[in-house]
Amino acid sequence: MLKKLSFGLAAWALTMTSLATASVLTPGSSGTADAFSNAGWTLLATTGSQALSSGTFTANATASVYSDSANTFCVGCLDFVYMVTRTGGNDPIERITVGDFTGYLVDAGVVTSSPGFGPDSVNRSADGGVVGFNYQSTNLTGTDSTQLLVVQTNATNYMAGLLSIQDRQSANGLGFQPVAATPEPVSMTLLGGGLALLGAVRLRKKNKKSI
Repeated sequence: MLKKLSFGLAAWALTMTSLATASVLTPGSSGTADAFSNAGWTLLATTGSQALSSGTFTANATASVYSDSANTFCVGCLDFVYMVTRTGGNDPIERITVGDFTGYLVDAGVVTSSPGFGPDSVNRSADGGVVGFNYQSTNLTGTDSTQLLVVQTNATNYMAGLLSIQDRQSANGLGFQPVAATPEPVSMTLLGGGLALLGAVRLRKKNKKSI
């Protein structure tokens, strides 16, 4: 029994180490785009190419959701992936926002091996719902395309969501998002499981001493 408990604690510690390597984009924060690989992706759903117009620019956009065996939050958890190509108009594309990710762990970045332009920065709204990819200093002009934009999460289920492409105005399309619920954070769940295992070990040792 003690061997099983020790193995459980070791597995918990390994998972916590993996979580610690994830660069979590917390609500209200901003930073540089992280680098991702698409090697572990399994496609679950895609919108296909959507033709969008703001009146000041036109663009094609695709939103997809993948199960990711290399997801840093949990094996098989969901990555939400977007690509935007500007097709015309007078204004550049300066920002792309996606949602709703309220209540979930998020890491945002790009697939570095994909062609196109990466964002200057990524950010997350104060309530955690909206993730933004910002192109203010290197905006998209002509027929520029983004790299594959990734929102990695600890979600396991998805539903329809929103995609917005912006300059002075916005062009809104379809995307995907986690199922609208607030899950218990992975870190708290794992911590609770670890504490329960430690408690069981101590109780067993105490019972042995009292026999």
